[in-house]
Amino acid sequence: MSQRNRQARVAMTWAGIGVAAAAGAALPFALGMDGMGGGFAIAFVSGFFALASFIAASVFAARARVLGRLLAEEGLLAHWTYPEAERKQHAEKELTEEKRASWTLLAVIAGFSLLIGIGFLIADPDAGRYVLLVLVGVVAVLAGVAFFAPRARASRRRRAAPEAFVSREAAYVLGMLHTWRLLGARVEEAAFAPGRKPVLRVTYSAPVLYGRFLLARQSYTVSIPVPPGEEERALEAARAIAGEGL
Repeated sequence: MSQRNRQARVAMTWAGIGVAAAAGAALPFALGMDGMGGGFAIAFVSGFFALASFIAASVFAARARVLGRLLAEEGLLAHWTYPEAERKQHAEKELTEEKRASWTLLAVIAGFSLLIGIGFLIADPDAGRYVLLVLVGVVAVLAGVAFFAPRARASRRRRAAPEAFVSREAAYVLGMLHTWRLLGARVEEAAFAPGRKPVLRVTYSAPVLYGRFLLARQSYTVSIPVPPGEEERALEAARAIAGEGL
């Protein structure tokens, strides 16, 4: 089944936004606007959005190249297709796990935010209440993300072609791209998990910036259903991804 490279479309969208923002940054000077009368502010904000958009475009362009190689079956370790019932079951299982992980992470963030907010409130009641309100607002936004994001991904899995592409650098499973060789990402573990519903499980991590100065690694795990009779191929793929074989 032929699939479109959605990552390329996202990259083009961000590039278009970046071009528009860059034009917005130049517009005040082209129109002869007074810098102190708002021209500098418009140029600064537009320039910031242009820079952020071009960075996003470059990230998605890199992901698009990875996805392009997968769909072209370059260096492929496995290409599996699934019956509709198995696709639905996998999508529901992933939804349950992602909802649990999202709410757990939200609870941790909310707890830290509450402690910080109360600390500011005790130290400086006048300013602290505003800090607490901002933190409550941030937690509320994150709660919305925790609620909607897993459901959006589950909806994509239900609509995507029921197949998986696996290589040493990435996997494209039910419309979801996972890359473990880009932007400092690395494989932590790759293993074949046998059982009634065998899966190829890859755990990888990527650098994440928390705030301005704290750089940490965030772990992700993708579980790829293994069709009957493909257990040996899944085991070989796990070894190859982990750098042990092929």
